[in-house]
Amino acid sequence: MQDTRYMDAWIHVPLCKKGEKLYHYTTAEGVRGIVENREFMATKSDFLNDKLEFQYAVEVMERLTEKYIVHASLRERFFSRLQQEIERMGIITPVCDVEGECHMEGLSFYVVAFSKLQNNALLWAEFTDFKGYCLEFDYMKLVEGFQHRVFLHGTVIYDEKEQMNALLESLLSCIRNLQDSGMTDLEGFFEEDAVVSDASLQKLAEEMAVVVSVYAMFFKKGFFEGEEEYRFVFPPLINELGMAKPKFRLLDQIFLPYIMVEFDRKQESIPMESVMVGAKNNSDIAVRGMKYFLRSQGLDIPVLLSDIPLRY
Repeated sequence: MQDTRYMDAWIHVPLCKKGEKLYHYTTAEGVRGIVENREFMATKSDFLNDKLEFQYAVEVMERLTEKYIVHASLRERFFSRLQQEIERMGIITPVCDVEGECHMEGLSFYVVAFSKLQNNALLWAEFTDFKGYCLEFDYMKLVEGFQHRVFLHGTVIYDEKEQMNALLESLLSCIRNLQDSGMTDLEGFFEEDAVVSDASLQKLAEEMAVVVSVYAMFFKKGFFEGEEEYRFVFPPLINELGMAKPKFRLLDQIFLPYIMVEFDRKQESIPMESVMVGAKNNSDIAVRGMKYFLRSQGLDIPVLLSDIPLRY
């Protein structure tokens, strides 16, 4: 693991390596949009399969403070300030109230989900009911194709111990950084007799609020680990009125907000390397139709049929 690349020195979200492949499970309509229009559908964060997942990192951070900050009053003061700062920043999508009213839409985030797994039964079932398509992409070419757009990307972390360690390392780095800048009262932050000024505590809360908000985009609960997700996270573009305007698609009579993220048109073609057809599309017409469509778009790539055995 020594050669693992991370998002940056403070945020230990693992990145893929050059040469790795990512897989996107989608419908026929999704394939057509990606190939013809060179754009991906990014779903609003609180409309994913776990609608509260962007807030999960705050829960992990709370457990970390309970474990490591032994001074009860200091722990309460710090976590209260941290929560206030996270809410003030508005990066983590707020929960809508009972009337469905949400605030700070312009600070919402939208996710395009990929996986490191090809031909995975869980993902076929979740995203396509085994009737869709699994698209293979070159990781580095995907990153290059989104470079014109503000975004973050990385491997989703499912293991709570790994999540806790990542947050603890960031907390220690923040404390060391603030100590170096003169806030020496943070030296005994984890001691029973800790005495920390309001000014130092506020500054630490401000820095950790940024860290937690970024990790929130890449932490998920353990029971989703079978997805092996690698995600790209985008803020919405702001229109001339200063408002973010998502589009909506219908799924099982539910309106789901999304934005379209355009792939850089400077690249000669979408960096798709193969397509796998879902096992329920068991007619050779599905394979032949996809090949014909791709060639009409200038893509001569392998088209395979999933060999997952199903009980119909």
